Amino acid sequence: MKTYLIVVSLLMACLLTVSTPATAHHGTGISYDLSKLVSVKGVVTKFALSNPHSQLYFDVTDDKGNVEHWSAEMNAPTNLERSGFSRRQMLNLFTPGSEVTVYGFRSKSGAPVVVFSKAVLADGREFKSQGGPGNIE
Repeated sequence: MKTYLIVVSLLMACLLTVSTPATAHHGTGISYDLSKLVSVKGVVTKFALSNPHSQLYFDVTDDKGNVEHWSAEMNAPTNLERSGFSRRQMLNLFTPGSEVTVYGFRSKSGAPVVVFSKAVLADGREFKSQGGPGNIE
């Protein structure tokens, strides 16, 4: 009986040790200011469908002509597909050179990064994040 309790205790300790990093992965509320939605207008430079988070890269030009390189952290490709767009459609939406207005929650560090909520293309088409912290209806 003692051996059984020791084995079960060790097994439980191992399971707790392995599961702890999984709960620590998503720190959206720590990294981004979820109390203030911002919008940034720019030109797409790259769209990367990748795990664990897809990325939208775009350049924003201010009134003085200065260009700032921004990025938007998005959901994983499979989660983005659940919002109703195929991979091909997403790649066609965010083609380099296309104008886009990105809505999201800015990095608390002040870096030109947002956690993605929604994008509106120049022709009015919208792409919304599915189930993220800033899902706009």
